[in-house]
Amino acid sequence: MSSGAQRLNRQPPGNLSSAVFRTIQRLKSRDRFVPCLIFFILKALCSLVMLNFYMGSQISIVQLEDQMSMMMHVDRKETPGGNRNRNTTSITRYPSISQVESNSTKNANSTPSQPKSKMKGMITPNLADGSLQGKERLWNILQTRNVTQVDAEYWESIPSWDTVLKNIHHKSNTDQDKDGSPIIYGLGESCEAFQNITSSNPSQRRIAPAGIFNTGTNYLSVLLEYNCQNPHRVKKYHGNAKRGHGNEWEVPWGKHSPASSRGKYFKNPKSKYTVDEVLPIVLIRNPYGWMKSMCRNPYTAKWKGAHDKETCPQLKTKEGDAKSEEYNPVDVTYGSGATHHMSLGHLWNDWYSEYLYSNNTAYSSKKTDAPFPRLIVRFEDIIYYPYEVTKQICACAGGVLGHRQDDKDVADDSFHYVVRSAKAGFGHGPASQRNGLIDSWARYGSSDQRDVYSEEDLRIATEVLDPFIMDTFGYS
Repeated sequence: MSSGAQRLNRQPPGNLSSAVFRTIQRLKSRDRFVPCLIFFILKALCSLVMLNFYMGSQISIVQLEDQMSMMMHVDRKETPGGNRNRNTTSITRYPSISQVESNSTKNANSTPSQPKSKMKGMITPNLADGSLQGKERLWNILQTRNVTQVDAEYWESIPSWDTVLKNIHHKSNTDQDKDGSPIIYGLGESCEAFQNITSSNPSQRRIAPAGIFNTGTNYLSVLLEYNCQNPHRVKKYHGNAKRGHGNEWEVPWGKHSPASSRGKYFKNPKSKYTVDEVLPIVLIRNPYGWMKSMCRNPYTAKWKGAHDKETCPQLKTKEGDAKSEEYNPVDVTYGSGATHHMSLGHLWNDWYSEYLYSNNTAYSSKKTDAPFPRLIVRFEDIIYYPYEVTKQICACAGGVLGHRQDDKDVADDSFHYVVRSAKAGFGHGPASQRNGLIDSWARYGSSDQRDVYSEEDLRIATEVLDPFIMDTFGYS
């Protein structure tokens, strides 16, 4: 049969049959079209979701810091080249008191002195009227970010340096060490071990924060990313410090996950480095302040009375109006799995024990060898000693302090102090509870973290908290 005859046979006779035939053909085409349309729509949605996650993970640190407190005035004059005015002193070392006095005298000559208690509005703190006394360290930091004035009442709420040292339970090593120094646990054993392990390929060395919830891991990440560079990686990337700094946002097993997850769980299975090539910087916080923060934002931890402002953290259960002798259990869910603890205080013990002891020995046991190279840094010290902490961490991993060429917010060769909250995104609570550096100085240094606890609560906490950890980090 000829092809023409075949075509004739496929054409149904009659107008009605022709209409039905055309309808069937359209339905067949639609059957192919609809799946294709759905496929392309789903593909576009997936692309948007992936783009959203990517943009979320690449939040500009500059955006996180872009605005100072509404109560502060920042000099942001533009230079002809488009960059902010950089007439600031390089603070790779803090200015001496004599330098501060000299600057303050100039300020005093241009502005009539006023009694401190009557000061209102915007001021430039200076020694002549006493507004700078005991707060020189913080003001030096603010000046590196072009801060020229501050609200008088806001500034008066900030504690003096002596008050800060007292309330963060800092112990000076010598009489000359009046400014104190940070406590960094593991420098003697971990630095050499880590550099030896990674000596065959030093460009693979990474630094990554770890810490249980509410311990400042994001803040430390920003400090390291702007100020610490792996020179071997920078060389590998032809001088590009932004790509070669070698600092990760978190350890491969997840910054909040317990140390027992190391090597067993990988938050990003496609990571191009091993756990041995990462030096964890573990942040620890005064448990009294930490427990109250957990009451405000417990993340994935769950326990009875967690949201009761009057009784939280409630380490022991209540029977009517009285506490029982039964501990109040806590359950926590991580990406690596779930854990169970006798109380919130026991959670603090258990989590840090895995980083501190080699085999999770009993709390009363003596210190054992480190389970793997790591440094343990106090949360309080990254707030009050950001330069000193960053410098020692960086050197431990074989890195160097250095100014990134793409960093236009501070003067060349200056240390980049973080003045805004480093928290962003889902899971970090409302913006009203995110603290910048200024608020942190006032919040964590103005009073002893134990002052908000009753005598009975303090007795129970002392009974629960690991005495070795408490003493090692000055929290006893």
